[in-house]
This record gives sequence, structure tokens and C-alpha cells, in this order.
Amino acid sequence: MHPSTVTEIFECPYWLLKKDPRQDEKLDSIFKLDDLEDFTGIRCPLCRWQPTASSAWYCDGTNTPEQFTGGCGTSWNTFATRGRCPGCAHQWQWTICLRCGGWSPHADWYEE
Repeated sequence: MHPSTVTEIFECPYWLLKKDPRQDEKLDSIFKLDDLEDFTGIRCPLCRWQPTASSAWYCDGTNTPEQFTGGCGTSWNTFATRGRCPGCAHQWQWTICLRCGGWSPHADWYEE
């Protein structure tokens, strides 16, 4: 293979690396991130801790009980989106308590 051909294959136009500004608008409309709900009916099933609107989780698939590797690193309030990451749209089935550190199924956090 000719050296210039190798360079052409691996060159990436910088405009491809730019973030599409419409992406945030799409995610906001899907997840309604501006309309954070009241968290009075949400509690850790293990220790009864209640999150607030400012509580934040990270999309990180390491050391979790569900079969998800990777994660996009997004920080958000998991209860504002019912467990769906606004960065990569992964639907989290498990949620860790920010107080006791225990994992519980996400659905178990919602009180009847």
C-alpha cells in the first residue's frame, strides 16, 4: 500500500468530530430534563434515603449488577428520566443508592 493511501484512510475531517447542537434539543424533548419531577415518592428500597432534584448519577457500566459494559460518562438525575441515560439512551435496570451504596432494581425505588 502506498504511504499516502494510508494517510488518506486514517484522516478524519474535523467537522465530523463536532457535536450536533440539535442533539441536546432532541434529548431534552425526549426526556423533558427541564421538568424535573417531585421526588417525594422515590426512596431507596434498602435504607429509605430520598433523592433530590440535585442528586446525580453517572453512566458507568463498571461494577454494576446488570450486564452493561462501558457507559458514556453522562451525569444526570436518574429519576428525572426513569433510569434512561440522556447521553447514550441506555435504560438502566439497576440504581445505586448515593447514601448506602446498595444496588436495587430501578423500579423498586418508586413507592406506590
